[in-house]
Amino acid sequence: MVGRYIKHGPSNNPYASKTSRKTQPFYGLPEIEPAVLYGLLEQSKNKIVKDVFIDTDTYNEIDDQFALVQALLSQQLHSTINVVAIGAAPFHNTVRNTRDYAHGMELSYKEIQNILETLDCGWSGQTYRGSTLTMKQNHGKPVTNESSVAICELANSHYSENDPLFILALGALTNIASAILMDPNIRSKVVVCSLGGLATNLQNFSEFNYEQDNLAAQIVFASGVPVVHFPGFAVTDMLKTTRWELEAHLKEKGNIGNFLFQRFVEFVPDYPGRSKTIWDLAPGAWVINSDWFVSEVVHAPILNSNGTWTMYSENHPMRSIKWIDRDPVFQHFFSLLDDHHSSSGS
Repeated sequence: MVGRYIKHGPSNNPYASKTSRKTQPFYGLPEIEPAVLYGLLEQSKNKIVKDVFIDTDTYNEIDDQFALVQALLSQQLHSTINVVAIGAAPFHNTVRNTRDYAHGMELSYKEIQNILETLDCGWSGQTYRGSTLTMKQNHGKPVTNESSVAICELANSHYSENDPLFILALGALTNIASAILMDPNIRSKVVVCSLGGLATNLQNFSEFNYEQDNLAAQIVFASGVPVVHFPGFAVTDMLKTTRWELEAHLKEKGNIGNFLFQRFVEFVPDYPGRSKTIWDLAPGAWVINSDWFVSEVVHAPILNSNGTWTMYSENHPMRSIKWIDRDPVFQHFFSLLDDHHSSSGS
């Protein structure tokens, strides 16, 4: 069952004149006025340089590496984004030989350092370790960690509903859900750009990011925090590439180009017709240029424990990504590598 869609734009804002609206309880948290949430969701597509906190399970696969390079080079070369901090998200994946969530988080933290060293772009932000447990393992309580504390401190430093901090959530939502429960006031100072789950018209199969900590994802979607949702299947899987395209545009493009190409070759089996989705490029591309996307403001669905959605037409608003123009996303990414290689010679 597909929910009622609300087209974005000031003239179509059904919340603007409402001071009170019945909503699903915000996981026991104080309610935020829907008009405030709508305003924050509108901020997400405005052409402004956005401050971002990247929360990433970098070692889980290979797409997070592309997303970090995309964001950091966009900041260095074009000042279209400002990466203030990067946090490591927990994950557990036998394909990557992790022992548990803590091991996955630590491997991701080390991969973040590896990328920063290889890219050598002079970035001066902070990196943080994240949670070593899921919220389910912690009995539904917030898992206090470097990343969740940093999110709270940053959000409260100078951000507001008129100038929010954008959180690019590229993995499990443990760190972010923990931060929300630690300090619910940050919900009106941040926008969570979350990659994961299914499009709301799909059911009956799972998705890795939200499956890693389903309770954390449920909390985020029920908390009332403004969410820009990038569904994994049926939307961000439009961002496919091939070994041959990457060999033409990454290989011999300096240390970081060779690094990314080698990561791809190591992870993706080579056979005729093989392509690979670089999922995590989507949230960063959105904050850089929302014109590459089609989105709608909808009533936030309820995420069930089995990963399916229940539509709730009286719920608070969120922004749902419906379609991505794949070509300009990759054209922009490859141009960043070209410009970096030309300017640095490495």
